Amino acid sequence: MADPIETVAPDDSGSVTLRRYEYQVHVAAQAILEMLADEPVRHVTCEHIEDVIVARSSEGQTKGGLSWDFQQIKTRDTTTPWALTDVLAKGPLKSLWRTYGTVKDQALSYGLTAGLEGYLDPADALVTALAHGGGADNERCLKRVTAHLKADVKEVSAFLGLVRIRELPRREDIELRNTAFLHELGPSLTGAEITGLYTELVRRTREAMQGRLGPRWAEQLAVQDLPAKLLRKRIGPGTVADLRQRLMRPDHVLLTDVSQRLSGVETALVRKLRRGAATDDVIQEAQMVRAHADIHRMKQQSLGTWPADPAIEADLDERLLLVARRTIRSHAADPRPANAIFDGLQTTLETSAATHDRWPLYARDSVLLMGRACAISDECRFDWGTAHESPA
Repeated sequence: MADPIETVAPDDSGSVTLRRYEYQVHVAAQAILEMLADEPVRHVTCEHIEDVIVARSSEGQTKGGLSWDFQQIKTRDTTTPWALTDVLAKGPLKSLWRTYGTVKDQALSYGLTAGLEGYLDPADALVTALAHGGGADNERCLKRVTAHLKADVKEVSAFLGLVRIRELPRREDIELRNTAFLHELGPSLTGAEITGLYTELVRRTREAMQGRLGPRWAEQLAVQDLPAKLLRKRIGPGTVADLRQRLMRPDHVLLTDVSQRLSGVETALVRKLRRGAATDDVIQEAQMVRAHADIHRMKQQSLGTWPADPAIEADLDERLLLVARRTIRSHAADPRPANAIFDGLQTTLETSAATHDRWPLYARDSVLLMGRACAISDECRFDWGTAHESPA
């Protein structure tokens, strides 16, 4: 019987869409790498208004002011240079035009960027003018874009003054360039360690694009007046604090989450443990096992042994969540429930590690599994009870 893989599919658009989505992930990662390099990037928001929004500190703004860069990313399979005709056909200006209409009256300092895979045609004066913010000064360019947008010429002229075009590396090059830059930030790390760090960075970027960053990141951003749905799309310094630590001090593991010191906000894990009247030694143990579990995960990713299917980790998380909730119910009446829950959960995992870690992801090690459970708590998926009396 013939293998159906040999049959030409009538529609392969899903694969193309996935490739373009992955390319966009790597483009967003470039802005996060700037953040790791102590550049003025304050945070990166994915899939909100535009594909990527990069917020940078701006010297021209008042103290604490930001300059916002709304980026529309476009890819294409051909390697020929982009002319104005190609740019209009791909539609990034229409998307940026909608963004312009959305934000123009919000008193923001902002720019509009069309990020294009490949390079521009140097012989096309119109696309060159557009790329450098001079589209409104080029009469032919202004006329063509106005016709393309079917809008008022004066409004289009104001719009074009904000537009820039950014040439982006080809899809086969962008990941290599990003990892090479990451290696410059952490020259003492091995190639495998750099690969592991970049894999983790890309994973978090994907989660942001899907609006799935854990609630802990919202707390680390120290932003309380924005909806959780938006904060789950935003990556700030706290989101990548552990990666920065690995770049700066690869052989040192902090018991206290470095992001806590950066933001001045306690992590959800620590705050929940305190609410359950956890003693300081339990809090330190929780932070320690959490750190060990995170490092184990990154090492496995760097070795290429971590499974690509997220459903495998999701299955483990659900099993840990189930046993954690069962333990919480057992100790709900304890005056210091956090200590009892922590010890009880650890005891359960010591006797049933293989039952929960079926892959195994964490070597069926009860300490590492406890660390993963603490990470789940840090994502606000379970707590450690509420004290019934003030701790002594």
